[in-house]
Amino acid sequence: MHGNGALTAVRTTLSEQLATLRGVAVADLPASLLAVAVRQVAGVHVLLPADWEALRHDEGAASRPIPFWARPWPSGTALAEALAAAPPPDGARVIELGCGLGAPSIVAARAGAEVLATDGATDAVAYAAHSLALNQTVGEVAHAAWPEHADGLAARGPFDLVLAADVCYTAQKADALVRLLPRLVAPGGEVRLADPGRANARRFVSAARASFALESHQAGEITLYRLRPR
Repeated sequence: MHGNGALTAVRTTLSEQLATLRGVAVADLPASLLAVAVRQVAGVHVLLPADWEALRHDEGAASRPIPFWARPWPSGTALAEALAAAPPPDGARVIELGCGLGAPSIVAARAGAEVLATDGATDAVAYAAHSLALNQTVGEVAHAAWPEHADGLAARGPFDLVLAADVCYTAQKADALVRLLPRLVAPGGEVRLADPGRANARRFVSAARASFALESHQAGEITLYRLRPR
């Protein structure tokens, strides 16, 4: 899947999915969204826009949100590496919140977990689906912004493992996560969360201790948290 011909085929189907999810014609998609590259993260291959700065410029010019989903951030990489070192058991039910490019979800799927990768950006959902296929793994993707679609996500649970990387970047999201996680995690399940040291992650951790037993360790500049229901 890494040759030029394979990537051309990926771009063709990817462009159709991106256009459908955005509700526009393929011709209206920015070229920077369709110029793809493949990067290895935690032993899996991730499809991503080749030039993030160009995509950010194009999206800004179109008054669209900054495409934070479109690059591998340190927290997502650290979470994926931690999962690769200690994967979920075969058949475990796993959900990733704010999956972005989906590396942790791909690692979990490769281990045999039943994965649901979710993100509030439709473009991320399309890219994550293609990355799952690129790695010959099976997983489901869904367009869901977890603060707004909490009820729908909870209805899909409970899950044995909830994954999230760098999602506490506002106080509102941190508070919403505290409310949502007890509704997602199965008895005996756990949450694995990676954070680069955001102030609102400390807000989340402080509030989450009421419902979860928590442990943490450092992976470079990233803190990896494991939360288990009390």
